[in-house]
Amino acid sequence: MSDSSASYEHVAPKKIDIVSGLYDFFRYFMRMWWLPVILAAALGALMYFRVSTSYVPSYKAEATVSVSAEAGAGSDSATAEQLGKVFPYILSSGALSDIIAEDLGTSSVPGSISVTNVEGTNLLTITVTSSNAQDAYNVLQSVIKNYPQVSQYVVGQTTMDVIDDNGVPTDSGKTVTIRGSVKKGALVGFGIGLLIILFYMVSYRTIRTSGDLRQVLHIPYLGTLPVYTKKKRRSDPSTGINIMSDNPQQDYVDSLRLIRTRVEREMEKKHTKTLMVTSSVPGEGKSTVSVNLAISMAQRGKRVILVDCDLRAPTDQGIFGVREKRPGLSEVLTGKATLEEALYSFEDKGISLKVLFGAEKPTEKVEMLGGSAMKDLVEKLKGMADIVIFDTPPSAMLVDAVYLVRYIETMLYVVRCDYARTQYILKGIEELSETDITIAGCILNGGRSSSASRLAERRAEKQSEENLQEYGAK
Repeated sequence: MSDSSASYEHVAPKKIDIVSGLYDFFRYFMRMWWLPVILAAALGALMYFRVSTSYVPSYKAEATVSVSAEAGAGSDSATAEQLGKVFPYILSSGALSDIIAEDLGTSSVPGSISVTNVEGTNLLTITVTSSNAQDAYNVLQSVIKNYPQVSQYVVGQTTMDVIDDNGVPTDSGKTVTIRGSVKKGALVGFGIGLLIILFYMVSYRTIRTSGDLRQVLHIPYLGTLPVYTKKKRRSDPSTGINIMSDNPQQDYVDSLRLIRTRVEREMEKKHTKTLMVTSSVPGEGKSTVSVNLAISMAQRGKRVILVDCDLRAPTDQGIFGVREKRPGLSEVLTGKATLEEALYSFEDKGISLKVLFGAEKPTEKVEMLGGSAMKDLVEKLKGMADIVIFDTPPSAMLVDAVYLVRYIETMLYVVRCDYARTQYILKGIEELSETDITIAGCILNGGRSSSASRLAERRAEKQSEENLQEYGAK
């Protein structure tokens, strides 16, 4: 490992921030909202199918009756209350069930019966539940007819008068039951989806802030590039952010200048001229960082050469918006083109910037990056520029960067905010840290910062400029 380890910072254990946790969960939910929705729809549909195919109708026939006791047998309300209390015992004795079954001509009562007393009155509510509407009604009528006959042995002679009878029940409650089951299934599915998102958020550890970056990597932190969404114009052939042709946001430019100043300072301290820009996995924006860092350094008056070392999927040419087919690094290394033929110059833009694109035709023969031809090319480029930037493929996924690291002196590591898993970031750093390359530091790409933090960054940039000038004077 290089002596850049002297710049390691001690970071206190991260405290649990409930507000931050809720915000992170909301972000993950907005990213994966489709999961709980699909699970809710799936379980809701499953419950609908299950209940629709296995549902057993349940018809309720009810009647409200008044109970009248014979003279001297007590008050009607007391008799009704007593009947409501003793009914379960009468029913369990089997006496009433046998009478009703015999009355209906069946072997058993085709339904269940319950009786409740309307407190403080002589009214009873008799409810019969059955899977058949007509059976429920027939049982109810048999209860009204035969109940006094059985109850007389308990409370004496009574008579029942029907006050309210709903007749043969027609509503089985199927619609209500299915609707409730579907709602329950949908809620369970949605809840499972939320739990999956929560588990994913906890297990999928990424870098979200500069504090996370320091805590995980323990290498110099050089700054954060804020989120910048480019407005695509038909007349613009470039495929990425290019500060030379685009009109980027001021905070993006300020952050880039700060990172540029810090990188230059680190390289001047170590007296190095070559800089590798890499990341852990594809999609972290290292090519965009390489291009704009090269432009920014050239705008500062440096002689800069940018080399696209991604021979599998070169992107720098697209970011610059150069449409013409040109020989690149692959053709130079194989002798199909000279370096002078392959270098693309931007001197007409008023800056000393030359670019060696990746390859005219993408190739998987990346072993050439570790050969003697590459070593000779690096030495030749060093003699032609103040700074040579090498845009390399991701170090955690491919061996390309490992091939190159033996010829390059300094490395800048790009980490995209909330993108690559921490384990891949650590793997990428580990692959390169076993060499003698000097780690200039790392940057957080696509981060978010408040206006206060941006002001602090600008102040830091001004101070860095002054320090660099003082260092150069010495």
